[in-house]
Amino acid sequence: MAEPFSIIASTAGILDISWRIGSYLGKVKSAASKIEQDLAALSFEVNALIGVTESIQTLWNDNKEKPLDKLSPDLKRIGGLWQDINLLLNGCRDVMGRLALLVEEIIGKDGIDVQGKRDGIRKVLRKQSKDMEIHQFRQQITTHQNSLQLALSALNLCYVRSSRDANDQTVDLLSEKVEYWGFKLNHELAAIRTQPPKISTAAEIASEVSLNKHFYIPRAVSSMFSGRVDLLEDLRNTLFDAFPATEKQHAQKRFVVFGLGGSGKTEFCCKFAQDNRQSFWGVFWINASSRRSVQHTYSTIAQAGGVEPNERAAKDWLANLDRPWLLIIDNADDLSTPLEEHFPEGDRGIILVTTRNPVNRVHGTVGQGFYRFEKLGETEANDLLLRAACEPAPWSTTVKDYATKITNHLGFLALAVLQAGKAIAKRICTLANYLEVYDRSWRRIRRLRRKSDQGGKEGTINMNVYSSYEIIFRGLEATESLATQDAVQLIKMFSFFSWEDLRIDVLTMSVEHPRRQARYDEDEAAKTTINSWMAKFKEWIIWVVTAVQKDVTGSVLPAVLRDDKGDFDEDRLMDALDQLNQLSLIYYQEATESYSMHPLIHTWVRERPQMSTSEQALWCQAATTALERCILLPPLDAITSSESLRRHLLPHISHVLKYQKNTATALSENQKTRQTPWLLLKHDFGRAQAIESAKFSLIYLKNGYFSEAEALQVKTRGFVCARLGLEHSAARRITMFLAGTYSLQMRTNIAAKLQEEVLDACKTYLGPKDPETLKAMNILGTSRRYQGRFREGRQLLEKAIEGMTEILSPEHEDTLQAMDDLGQLEWMYLNYAQARELHTKAISGMTKVLGPLHERTLIAKEHLAMACLSFEGDVLVDGPRAHETMVEVFEERKRRLGKEHPWTLYAICNLARVKSGLGDHDEAEKLIRTALPIAQRNLGESHYGTLAGQTHLANVLVRKGRLDDAETLFLDAIKRQRYESSARDDGEHPDRIVALFRLLRCNQAQGKIGDAMRVCEELMQAVSTIGGQGLGLLHPFAKLVQVKRDELKRLLEISQVVVSSDPEPNGDVSSGQELVPA
Repeated sequence: MAEPFSIIASTAGILDISWRIGSYLGKVKSAASKIEQDLAALSFEVNALIGVTESIQTLWNDNKEKPLDKLSPDLKRIGGLWQDINLLLNGCRDVMGRLALLVEEIIGKDGIDVQGKRDGIRKVLRKQSKDMEIHQFRQQITTHQNSLQLALSALNLCYVRSSRDANDQTVDLLSEKVEYWGFKLNHELAAIRTQPPKISTAAEIASEVSLNKHFYIPRAVSSMFSGRVDLLEDLRNTLFDAFPATEKQHAQKRFVVFGLGGSGKTEFCCKFAQDNRQSFWGVFWINASSRRSVQHTYSTIAQAGGVEPNERAAKDWLANLDRPWLLIIDNADDLSTPLEEHFPEGDRGIILVTTRNPVNRVHGTVGQGFYRFEKLGETEANDLLLRAACEPAPWSTTVKDYATKITNHLGFLALAVLQAGKAIAKRICTLANYLEVYDRSWRRIRRLRRKSDQGGKEGTINMNVYSSYEIIFRGLEATESLATQDAVQLIKMFSFFSWEDLRIDVLTMSVEHPRRQARYDEDEAAKTTINSWMAKFKEWIIWVVTAVQKDVTGSVLPAVLRDDKGDFDEDRLMDALDQLNQLSLIYYQEATESYSMHPLIHTWVRERPQMSTSEQALWCQAATTALERCILLPPLDAITSSESLRRHLLPHISHVLKYQKNTATALSENQKTRQTPWLLLKHDFGRAQAIESAKFSLIYLKNGYFSEAEALQVKTRGFVCARLGLEHSAARRITMFLAGTYSLQMRTNIAAKLQEEVLDACKTYLGPKDPETLKAMNILGTSRRYQGRFREGRQLLEKAIEGMTEILSPEHEDTLQAMDDLGQLEWMYLNYAQARELHTKAISGMTKVLGPLHERTLIAKEHLAMACLSFEGDVLVDGPRAHETMVEVFEERKRRLGKEHPWTLYAICNLARVKSGLGDHDEAEKLIRTALPIAQRNLGESHYGTLAGQTHLANVLVRKGRLDDAETLFLDAIKRQRYESSARDDGEHPDRIVALFRLLRCNQAQGKIGDAMRVCEELMQAVSTIGGQGLGLLHPFAKLVQVKRDELKRLLEISQVVVSSDPEPNGDVSSGQELVPA
């Protein structure tokens, strides 16, 4: 390590000189009428040097006596870095000394003080004669300052990693410190334009710190990336010079790259991300080509943050992320959505935008704000072509001339040049005859181009790409190997999927899952007994119709994915994919084990003139079939599917459904032009379409797209019920499926109506004690509870439990679930002890049958914890145990489902209720305020879960004495229109009744007796509707409301006596005069 006196002396000497020089520069600037740029810059550099020198002094003093870990590998580096700093300080002191002499010469004989404006001007003139020397000094100071800053950051990082105190710090705190200094060091290295001396040790230390945790770009950067090096350097300097990486930004940094399709915009941004990966904690990407694509790719980002997989959650996470991140918004060409809607809010992060729309350049916020890409430079384009063509270097003059002719003909467009190189590399053509082959392709395309193709400049430019691609595609078609034939079929099918992120396992599952489904169907068929002669007759009719209409040619799929004889060959599939990857028609992403296509190629494969409408319909159906076959319906989906798979399938399903609609429309238009109807391609909704719709609706439902799921289920149910009737199990299943979707949308009334129809059908065709009948009875009983029809709900649940106990067993999971559901209803009858008994039995059985951490078991545990609380929120029994149970439920859901899943939010709210019951109101409020905005964002402000959370928060505020805030929340929560889809026509939703009761108590505590009385009257009317036919007056809750009304009447009578005896009344009691607390 350097000598202590040497370090202290060097820093003191530099500081003394720097302060004197800085003082003079300040005075000259204030006296002269013109402040020159070099003088201001020199002053800035001197001040920066003062700052880093003072930091070195502080670091030395703080660590010279500090014990270090003797075994730390950083120990020797610390000594070496101090030696480097000592040498740098000595060199810096020499530079500053010579600068001081120069400054004295500029000052002149009159001294440092400026004696009037004339003297100041003379000093400036003398300074101007020394401009070159000052500029050189400035460069030297900058170099030394950068070197010292690098060494300082490297030292801080080494001290944190090797300090003995590290053992006394939490892992999170220690990792945050290492992360901070690591980012600072890497950022400083990235921002240096010229390499200063003595940075090798610092660079070595920086290379060992892996700081990037998330790196998600649409595809790996091609090894043949060529050109635009100057722009990459300029962009780095623009973005990194704006604000240091470890200091707070004051505005979000955005930069726009716009230009023609295929000009290399996405590749440029991916290259920037790859080169500067260590400067960002996270690198993310979204596909902005459509509204649905934005939602899907943002959901992928949300998974990295552990938040609910949707766009809003992902944006909020990025907006509040205190680590440096980069977001690439790619293909922002959707005119229906303003670009600014894709930006996370706030001032954090760096955003790169690629777009064809030049208007979007206004969104750039740093530097010039945008680059315009049209074409590569000639040298860059030639280099890309020859490297893609695998031409051995060095290249001869003849080869270069051929390359120049080709790239010039292609307009120097990056994607067209790359495709040309690939065609030459595959020996489809040569450098010498490429233009001849290209011109033939161009003429053929021009003859066949449809009227709908793009015109104008961009249309012509795109045709360069398309013609280059067509050469490759026709070469692929002409090859007779099995792999190339499979490749042609696969890429045609891929053009109807989403163009990005097609996972390999989706293709393999499209073969494997039908096998599993077939085995399950055989097992179920062996168990099924049809009781009704009409049902048997319908089964026979369906069998006959299916046999007649059966497609003897097999499924519409690429040959490589067919499994007619159980001979699927995965190696054959990989060979076909490899063919496409080698030609750059698709790109493999190793991190996600998926493939993507360039959007232009994706469009061209689907829309090329040789692709007739009927062939489009064929390959669209192939894509649909492949997706349908990889989806399993309940109960098999619970075994093989996952949340990530369902999220992955969503954009592909959306694409095939869109193209399916487009091709159907095109076929219909074609039929109108024919004299004879085209019967063979008539697209009626049949059995296959019903299965597709049911499976696709499951994906929409699991991703939270309830209306899309509902539309598909309505169509499927209409088809199945019309042909089979509710006496068939398939019709009953789809009806229950649709009812569940209605329930998730808070449309409980229509859901219950469908459930009632299914229950009636089960009783008629299966009998009152069939397991399916009993399960339908249980489901309807639960819906009756949500409708406020408690008595009917209790009867249904009790009857279901009785039947299940007899037919199935007391320990069957359906019996246990019904028991748990009945416990919830008993709690709503205020039968707390009975509710706890039922929940306890359910938990005991579920733990044995399903396991202690199964979701159904966790739900029952949650219900038991809530049964330990009274209706008013007070702890009745075993509060600590209830708290322990809710913590377990919350932690397990957060681990499994994520911290923003609706079930997790529900657990947070219920944990807060327990905490409030135990008196910890502050923590309860904090928990609900954390969860409520997420619920409003993800579920909607009128979802029953959101409204319940709002009511519970208001109740906590009442307990804290914040009555006015609580009243505001209650008044918002009781708006009747929010419950219209769940309440009965002649009744109220139970949650609104609860909110009214709590508002009543809040008004009473405020002393607003008149307001409380009005709420009480409305509440009595609402309670009377519970169960229908006036049965609500028999509910125990009605007695609570009656007691409260009597109490309020007495208070009003007392207030009237007080007012009548007061000669000068102070106000109207009914409007809020404070009297008696509740």
